[in-house]
Amino acid sequence: MNIAIEARAITATSGGIKSYAQNIIAELQKNHELTLDIITGARDSATPLRSELLVPYWLSGPVAKHIRATNPDIVHFTKAAIPRKKYAPTVVTIYDVIPLLLPETQSFLRKKYWPKTLQYAATHADSIITISQQSKQDISRLLHVSESKITVTTLAVDTEHFKPSTTQLAPSTPYILFVGTWDERKNITTLIQAFELIADKIPHMLIIAGKPANKQDTSQAYAQASAYADRIKFRENVPYNDLPALYSNADIFVWPSTYEGWGFPPQEAMACGTPVIVSNGGSLPEVVGDAGIVVPFSRDILQSRLHDQNFTENLAKQMAELLNDEDKKNMLTQKGLAQATKTTWKDVAEKTVAVYTSLTV
Repeated sequence: MNIAIEARAITATSGGIKSYAQNIIAELQKNHELTLDIITGARDSATPLRSELLVPYWLSGPVAKHIRATNPDIVHFTKAAIPRKKYAPTVVTIYDVIPLLLPETQSFLRKKYWPKTLQYAATHADSIITISQQSKQDISRLLHVSESKITVTTLAVDTEHFKPSTTQLAPSTPYILFVGTWDERKNITTLIQAFELIADKIPHMLIIAGKPANKQDTSQAYAQASAYADRIKFRENVPYNDLPALYSNADIFVWPSTYEGWGFPPQEAMACGTPVIVSNGGSLPEVVGDAGIVVPFSRDILQSRLHDQNFTENLAKQMAELLNDEDKKNMLTQKGLAQATKTTWKDVAEKTVAVYTSLTV
């Protein structure tokens, strides 16, 4: 079977979609019944990574021309957008529908581009792959497609890379860790507020690692004005090779996001043996299972979760209790290591190949 895979995310500097594209391609390449043709856009002068506005022209121009010339059995688009004209049976991976659920967290261009793009892809692709049961439900409900058209392939982490590390970090001050993009949806300001509620009772620092989003939040400004500013550190663009040690040395990992289609950082933290606390935003209960503490929001409306004082206080309470309970931390470490390995990239690849096969029968 000849498969053309649009994988422009591979040329990004980082991110969950890049991890997905890299890992699924690496695993599919081990299948000797498949011939893969990887389309990244790196060789095109107008690379679509410069702006979403260029993506439709890239898909309908260089990508369409390439597909017509190579005549694959299946085309798999891995970043939730497909061209307007179909040249082969089409699979699209749609990770979530956050631009529809939380448009206020998106940049101006993303608010203009993604709603129509997601709707077209969901309607016109022959099959949809997504990454959680929550995303499947949201895609079906908001993009008006049957759930029978959608296959869930829950994601995996590279456990050869993300595993408990004995590398010690300096300084040795104990710390609470967050890893992720600094955008409003991640609820970082709420995490800082929860930290402030318990900071006088613990010796820990709060480390917020990641990078600014296209539309950045105000968490850094809030942190700078905090009475505990000297104990709140933002670390930008931590090298990939340093992440296992950063996770492993954290006392606990906390992710209070308002909504996620999946969540690589909590999964990576569990794989490194770090106890995890998450919100119940989107798929996060699926990610951690019974291996992490799930703090529920008290409000169902997504937009109100950024200002949920009950959640903030409950999060602070759960953080303080876990930091002071070594037995519970040890139990979550063991459960987390098992949870992080429940799904492998081989599993993801096998489910993906089953989708391809269903379109060639």
